[in-house]
Amino acid sequence: MTPRSRRSSQGRGPVRALGTDLWFRCERDGSYVIGFTDVAQRRNGSFAFYRGPEVGRRYDPSEYAMTFESDKCVWHLSLPVEGTVIETNASLLADPRAINRDPYGAGWLYRMRPTRSGALERIAEQSARRSERAR
Repeated sequence: MTPRSRRSSQGRGPVRALGTDLWFRCERDGSYVIGFTDVAQRRNGSFAFYRGPEVGRRYDPSEYAMTFESDKCVWHLSLPVEGTVIETNASLLADPRAINRDPYGAGWLYRMRPTRSGALERIAEQSARRSERAR
């Protein structure tokens, strides 16, 4: 099941897939909330550590912005598009397993403002087209 038409447990609106690993949701203020999909959290195992991106910093997709540790691996992740991080989910510092329990709600990762309008939507459309062709 992809999160394309799923509603978050916080009820803010639909989320869209960025490939199989990430989802995004547009907020009323034009920012975007990003999180792991259910598929990604299941594949990566139980989360034990999360260090989010620096708030106020502008990131390029080639830069690592976050660090995760699970019972299966440790990895670094970049933002999917260029933009500025405006909030991280501080509750994940104390409880990273919220990513596993509620990936579309309490387990969200960060909120950002992309540099280019529509950049996340374009990635989602490309991902959906690739997925359709693969079927």
